[in-house]
Amino acid sequence: MTDPNLPGLSYALYKMHGAATADGEAADGYAVVRVFNVPDEVRNVNPDTPMHLCDPSKLITQHRLGNHSLPHRTIDPVMYESSEIKWYETGILPPPLYMCFIIGRKCYLCGDMQDSDDDIHGECTENFREGYRFCGACAPYFRQALYKTLAPIWRFRLESERARGLRRAPVWVHRTRRDESGKSDRTNSGRPFRYTQWFVSSWITFKSLNKHDPDPTNHFEEDLVYVEEWNVPHDAEPMSKCVSVMDLFFANRGSLTDANYDPNADDPLNQIRHLTLHEKRAIMQRESAPFE
Repeated sequence: MTDPNLPGLSYALYKMHGAATADGEAADGYAVVRVFNVPDEVRNVNPDTPMHLCDPSKLITQHRLGNHSLPHRTIDPVMYESSEIKWYETGILPPPLYMCFIIGRKCYLCGDMQDSDDDIHGECTENFREGYRFCGACAPYFRQALYKTLAPIWRFRLESERARGLRRAPVWVHRTRRDESGKSDRTNSGRPFRYTQWFVSSWITFKSLNKHDPDPTNHFEEDLVYVEEWNVPHDAEPMSKCVSVMDLFFANRGSLTDANYDPNADDPLNQIRHLTLHEKRAIMQRESAPFE
């Protein structure tokens, strides 16, 4: 009998041989027990299964990014998640992983097991429990995936990498403007911005719909990163917030030619407020640092 309220569970009669009676004698009896329904086809989730034990007719060969000049692998797709197969073929990052009860030597991008966790690298989101764990073979493709959304501010990422994480690159970020009543002004009003220095605390971007323009036809999706205050006193709690890659690019655009640039002198975000979204993106594409 199957319990409709508990999918996967059924009830059955189990014959107990030699059950003890009240006077200590052995006697047969029956008991009602709960059992799991096991499907006829059980999925093999053990990525350590040797290839010679897999069914050859089910094996597939994958090439990195679908490019036959790049490395390839032969796998049994039953042993991999669909996101792992897609990552290997497309280089499109899956959503960040919530890192709880993970396998230490598994690459959570391609799904391959490594000889040890020494070849596992990681990068977290603003929430240190979430992020990506990937092997050395996936590392360059992970950076390429990051570059696709970080290209306009990639030079700051490179600066951080060259310092091996020992020094973070400061970036100028605009503070929230307030109107006469103290309310947040996120419109295209032209009120001057004040800029202070922050640093990017997580390079993993996330999407958000920009609705600052009152005209819904001008709403657009953009990439955001988290930033944290720069040079905060030791006894103070630093603030963090999310800011768009586009705003970071234009707020720091002047530092491309002037190492001592201060955006408070010319308020660059107000200078571009009359440009169309297409014009802004064209400037970012033209002036983005090349991938390296």
